[in-house]
Amino acid sequence: MHALSSPIPAHLQPTYTPKVSFDTFENPNATMFSFTLQVKSEGYKRTRSTRIFLCAASPDESGSEALDWCLESLVQDGDELIVFRGVEQEVLEKDHDILRDEARELMRTVQEKSFEFDPDRKLSIVLEYIPGKITDSLDRLIALYRPDSVVVGTRGRRSWQGMGMIGMGSVSKYCLSHSPVPVIVVRPERKVKKTVEKRKADPKRGRHFE
Repeated sequence: MHALSSPIPAHLQPTYTPKVSFDTFENPNATMFSFTLQVKSEGYKRTRSTRIFLCAASPDESGSEALDWCLESLVQDGDELIVFRGVEQEVLEKDHDILRDEARELMRTVQEKSFEFDPDRKLSIVLEYIPGKITDSLDRLIALYRPDSVVVGTRGRRSWQGMGMIGMGSVSKYCLSHSPVPVIVVRPERKVKKTVEKRKADPKRGRHFE
């Protein structure tokens, strides 16, 4: 994931309108524990041409790269982006306010990145913060939102397994074989290519970059 170049001045930050959030962390009868946040750009309007994309934004570098690619190269004015962050089931034993704060911070980051890539674009952004098995959550979100495409990263196996879950490589394979909608796999070679291009464009680079 590339860092934001610099903090966005307050007067230049995008204007997003918060919508109703859904919180089932405290409901023992809920079929799926989740914390949902939604914001819309000022002036956003859903039309027949609105496309919906679901991005599995895992907490590792591959998930960040998938999210960056969505915001930089995929979503356009008038689209809706569903950002899915899976967390381990055991986190429900902790203070739920901490989880909610983490979700809000992630939403803020998504908004800032979106503004950095295209400050004039108007989007609807939904964040689904869900504990549990990644593939089960993806199946439910696909059924709920009926996205035009699902975007996943790869090579995040270590981070997912550290959370007691199957590897991100397995998640991407699962999506490719089970998803009823097209799946886009964002590979790490994209970041390597961008890094090389950036170095080549640097007039101060050494000869070893030739």
